[in-house]
Amino acid sequence: MLYAFACFVERTWRFGLPLVLAFVEGGFQAIAILGFVAPLACSLAGPAVGRMLDSVYRPLGLGAMLALQDGAIALSSLALIAVARSGTSGPLSASPLFGLLVVLAMAEKLASISSELAIERDWVTQLAGKQNQGALARSNAYLRRTDLVTELVGAVVFGWIYSKAGLVASMAFTAVLAALAAPLQLFFINRIAHLAPSAMLHGRQEPGAGWAPLPSWRSFVENARLRRVHAAEEAARRAPLLARLQQQAAHALDGWRSYFAQPILPSSLTCVLLFFNVVLSPGGLITAFLTSRGFDGNAMAMFRGGCASEWAWATLLFGATVLYTTLLSGPASFGAGAAGGAGLLLGAGAGAAAAAWPTVGGIALPVVLFAALVVASRIGVWSYDMVNSQLFQQTVAPREIASASSAEMALCSFSELFMLGIAAVYADPASFPLLVYASFGAVVCANLLFRSWARRAQPTVDLAIASADALSA
Repeated sequence: MLYAFACFVERTWRFGLPLVLAFVEGGFQAIAILGFVAPLACSLAGPAVGRMLDSVYRPLGLGAMLALQDGAIALSSLALIAVARSGTSGPLSASPLFGLLVVLAMAEKLASISSELAIERDWVTQLAGKQNQGALARSNAYLRRTDLVTELVGAVVFGWIYSKAGLVASMAFTAVLAALAAPLQLFFINRIAHLAPSAMLHGRQEPGAGWAPLPSWRSFVENARLRRVHAAEEAARRAPLLARLQQQAAHALDGWRSYFAQPILPSSLTCVLLFFNVVLSPGGLITAFLTSRGFDGNAMAMFRGGCASEWAWATLLFGATVLYTTLLSGPASFGAGAAGGAGLLLGAGAGAAAAAWPTVGGIALPVVLFAALVVASRIGVWSYDMVNSQLFQQTVAPREIASASSAEMALCSFSELFMLGIAAVYADPASFPLLVYASFGAVVCANLLFRSWARRAQPTVDLAIASADALSA
């Protein structure tokens, strides 16, 4: 239920924001700018946040990230309502509130990615057991099915509200949803901490990382007191600003060192390359492109729901295949191959969409074909995402998993920055086919990288799993 509430709020917002912006003046430029600055926050602050999550009491760290995510979404919704009611003309980027939207987009992206990684790669591993590959595979499949349901429901509900009542009502719905979800998420975190208290403590042995073994929310005050009396913590608090900045930089570098030392680095870099495919991910720029070609709110809800339905096929494929093969020879190879093959079709579809072909219902047939191919491509991308997540769960030591995952997140965000930076420069839906061709090249490179590594990686992965098991024992 915790993951379901977090996903429902985040997925609804991820669908609703670009849909709303696509129908306002200067919407494509606003989507490109917000899409550019959000990954920038992850690239700059991601490793430090991951290092922090590795050193604090698990419920406290996750609760803070989810509260920040919900608060940023609620405030962003209210800001858009204020812009809509102001009645001012001109592009959205010229509004005084656009700067606030930029800051909130950065905070929301950092918090949502950090909380998602914490749940998928840390909490699930602790609760299911690092040594139990079958339980991890089933848990990962359940998480993706939860993603599927929330993606479908969120897109349909928001699309219906926007089509019937417009921007103000849909943004008000999102703000209320985020405000109501926050206390429910904190409640479920507290319940999990009561049911599995031993899984909530980190194993880092370093100054400032010791927590009292009290799993309830009431223990936070006592935990904070124990941390404050620690000599290293007191020294850090008395240190000048420059020294504290140097300490934060050292924490970030520690996360990068942990990431590049992982034996599954090529698998992670494959995931980074797939993030160049961001322009084809549901939401964001593709929403602006399709709406500029005739898609309305209901059509976009159907498109988003179709993308989400591919998650069901991906989870079924992953859960069944991993039980009969290995992670490297089963769904991983399929995911990399499917993503590459779909990229080839998507490149052809983008070129066809630029031609003046016949239309049905006001929408060009090549655009419909293009949208269908985007939907089909998601099965490969999400199959590989589950593989990469389980490789992290099984091969990375618990005390380093958040740091390494956040460093990977920073690199993935850099990939997004590159593509969205190009989109922000052009700020025109006509440049979208160029972005698709660039995405296709990145997917082909990811395919080649993973296949060349996977052929000889099984002994290395087995050794890493054994080492991680020994460290967590």
